[in-house]
Amino acid sequence: MPCEIVEKLPTPQEYNRLRAAVGWRVYDEDLIARCLPRSLYCVCAVLDGEVVGMARVVGDGGLVCYVQDVCVLPEHQGKGIGTQLMDRIMAYLKREMAPNTIIGLMSALGKEPFYERYGFVRRPNARYGCGMQLQ
Repeated sequence: MPCEIVEKLPTPQEYNRLRAAVGWRVYDEDLIARCLPRSLYCVCAVLDGEVVGMARVVGDGGLVCYVQDVCVLPEHQGKGIGTQLMDRIMAYLKREMAPNTIIGLMSALGKEPFYERYGFVRRPNARYGCGMQLQ
């Protein structure tokens, strides 16, 4: 049965399960329940009633947005699910964002080629400095 891409938020439990499975930190479920609904857009990959992947857009809705939490359970990676999620994210961005909206993301190490297919560029380069994160 193919995976269905659904516009919805994962539950806090699903969110933490996905993040933990790909080696990312997990969060307090109350915090997740409060913050996820503030996402501008979110899609989940659902297979046999189970959320096996997700991706979302966060930001102010016009000036700056970030693609966030693109993740697929390891046992379902390599099957095109991440591509389906990103295709939906990119369609949303094209439809909803102004032509000069800054759209960023922070790629997991080694996943840069996946995002380059969508037009994202690595930093630093001749035009942009390094992306940074507060630890």
